[in-house]
Amino acid sequence: MSPGCTWGALLLAALLLQPALSSPDFRVGARFAVRLPAAYQPGFAEWTTVLEAAGKRQPRFAAAVSVEAGMGGGYLCSLVVLLANVTVWASDRSDQEFAARAVCQFELTKDGQLRLTDGARAVVWWSGTAGQGAKALRLDSKTGNLRLLDDKKHTVWQSFDKPTGKLLPGQWLRVPSYFTVSPAKNSSPFYSLELDSDKIAAYIYFGERKYSYWELAPSTSNQAMAFAGMDESGLTMYDGRRRPVAKISPAVNKGPVRFLALGDDGSLGLYAYDSRHGSFTPSYEALAFCDLPLACGVLGVCSLSGSCRDFAARGVRPAQGGTLCNATATGSDALHDMVEVRGVTTVLRADSPLTNVTVQQCADQCLRDCSCAAALHVKDDALAGSGVCSHYELTAGAREVIGGGDGQGHSYWVKVLKGSKSNCREDEEDYNARNEALTKIMIIFGVVDVIGLLLFGGLCAYFICLRGRAADEHACEEDGEAAGRDRGAVQDS
Repeated sequence: MSPGCTWGALLLAALLLQPALSSPDFRVGARFAVRLPAAYQPGFAEWTTVLEAAGKRQPRFAAAVSVEAGMGGGYLCSLVVLLANVTVWASDRSDQEFAARAVCQFELTKDGQLRLTDGARAVVWWSGTAGQGAKALRLDSKTGNLRLLDDKKHTVWQSFDKPTGKLLPGQWLRVPSYFTVSPAKNSSPFYSLELDSDKIAAYIYFGERKYSYWELAPSTSNQAMAFAGMDESGLTMYDGRRRPVAKISPAVNKGPVRFLALGDDGSLGLYAYDSRHGSFTPSYEALAFCDLPLACGVLGVCSLSGSCRDFAARGVRPAQGGTLCNATATGSDALHDMVEVRGVTTVLRADSPLTNVTVQQCADQCLRDCSCAAALHVKDDALAGSGVCSHYELTAGAREVIGGGDGQGHSYWVKVLKGSKSNCREDEEDYNARNEALTKIMIIFGVVDVIGLLLFGGLCAYFICLRGRAADEHACEEDGEAAGRDRGAVQDS
């Protein structure tokens, strides 16, 4: 074959192979392995791209295998979708950690199962699509939806059906639906955004209990939500006829919305892309700092200024951990007592609060409950002396009441160890005494400053007067000498 024919054949082969080489699909039988570091590295986190969206759209989506250092000396492996450097979707992660020197392998098996395995072929995640005819994994370049397709391009599985922490424009969900995020790897508590027919709510889970801390309901009570749809203007809730009934939209126009995110601190917001700085900035934030469930941990109170102060500064040391009661002890033998913390409430809302109870009943019931660490009583103006009582397993979400005062009908009680109550009161008195002493010192220094300024002003005025008097005397002497010279001149003439 002549050289010209050879080059022509190679060029034709290259053109024929180009669609396959640039194909966005990950097909049946394909495997992708990521070798883990030889030794355990705490804090290690990297990802390796499997599929990347084509086109000039910025920022771009990519599907990747993510490897992170676990808590037990190994690594956690997951399939993720990235928008620029932000993870917008991640597969469920098993508690099983990969050992150092192992391999994290991603594959689409011949029976249509998408899965992650370790070096010993143990499966740590799978799509659950075996036998459903899946032939290729495709990444949508516009929406970031990761889809498994059959021969007829029908969707067998998609990431949009399993949101994890973020919602993307183009994503639709049937109600009820939810997604969760954990503050730290493999830890409790965790946060959840739950979409129900009557409301959208953000929850924090402590063990078996959950508390809401943010809610959005339809504008009228007789409207039921059936669908949730994301677009570049925000999240819209629709009824069964696809009519909008509630919406989360940006307060400031910073460009199209790129995602709605539930943060690992419980925050909730809409984010736009700042092309100048190459980062995402919030265009809407549902919660201020003091509205977050763990803004000040479980032993702090969030002040109106946005700073955190320990309960100890208010003369209270909450009982923590273990069984918060002694079922066999009563009266003076009881281990715990309840202390009211005035001017404080909590952002957490219990699922099943008690109604038509007094403040004392609310506190006493918490005292007898071995899992109760704090109680909130909200007075009902329609019921004299009674109201709504909520019990909490720990003192998270505590914040000062907006408007100050005694709490405007809010009464917040904290369980403390018996005997620490008086000590706490002494601490509170010492704290108040220190404040009073500091105030007196400031007043004394203020008075001294004023007296000093007055003395300084008086001295200045005195010296000015002396200088003025000396100048006048000098002028008088000059006038007398001038007059004498004039008289002498007259006599001479």
